[in-house]
Amino acid sequence: FYRVEYQSRPGASGLSSLKHLLALLPPHVHSVYYRDEIGNISSSRLRSDSRKSELLIEPRYPLFGGWKATFIIGYGVPLKDFLFESTAGSRYLNYSFGCPLADTVVGRLTIKVVLPEGSKDPSVDVPFAVSQSFEIKHSYLDVIGRTVLVLRKENVVPEHNMHFQVHYRFNKIFMLAEPLMLVSVFFFIFVSCVAYVRTDLSIRK
Repeated sequence: FYRVEYQSRPGASGLSSLKHLLALLPPHVHSVYYRDEIGNISSSRLRSDSRKSELLIEPRYPLFGGWKATFIIGYGVPLKDFLFESTAGSRYLNYSFGCPLADTVVGRLTIKVVLPEGSKDPSVDVPFAVSQSFEIKHSYLDVIGRTVLVLRKENVVPEHNMHFQVHYRFNKIFMLAEPLMLVSVFFFIFVSCVAYVRTDLSIRK
C-alpha cells in the first residue's frame, strides 16, 4: 500500500477500500465529536435537520479487507426528546437499539444505560431477545453509586434498529444530595478556618 499513489489515483488503487461511513444520529444533536486514541479526527461532516442527523466520517487511514480501525463517535441530545414520565409517576427512556452506522452488521453489541443515583426498580422492554445485567458506577460526589443497565446482543443487523424502553422510579429528593454535600463541605471548611483563626496557641510565661 502506497499512500501517495492512493491519494493521487483513488479510482484505480482504492476501489476495494472503505473510504467513508455514514452514522445515522437522532435529530437535534449537539456537541458532536469524532476521535480515536491519537486525538480528534477532522474528516467528518454533519448534516442535521428537525427529522434526522447524518454524520459522514472518513477513517484516519484507508481501510482494506482485514484492516481494523478504532474510533469513538459522541454527541449530546435534548433530554426532553427521549426521557418521559408515565401517569404512574415512573420515568422511562425511549431510545433506539442497534448501531448508528448505516448498513452495518455488528458481531457483538453492548449498550450501557446509566441511571441517576437513587433510581429504583429498573426494567427494560426490548422487542427481541437480549442478555441483560446490572452494574454500579461511581461518579463524582456519588454516595451510593448509579445503577447501570447493560444490554448485550450478538449478530446485530440493521433490522434490529428498533426502539426500546428503560423504566425506573426516581425520587427527586436525590437531586439535592450533591448540592447539600458541597454545602456541608464548604461549611465545615469555613468553621475550621474560623476556629483556627480564633485559637491562640502561643505560650505565655
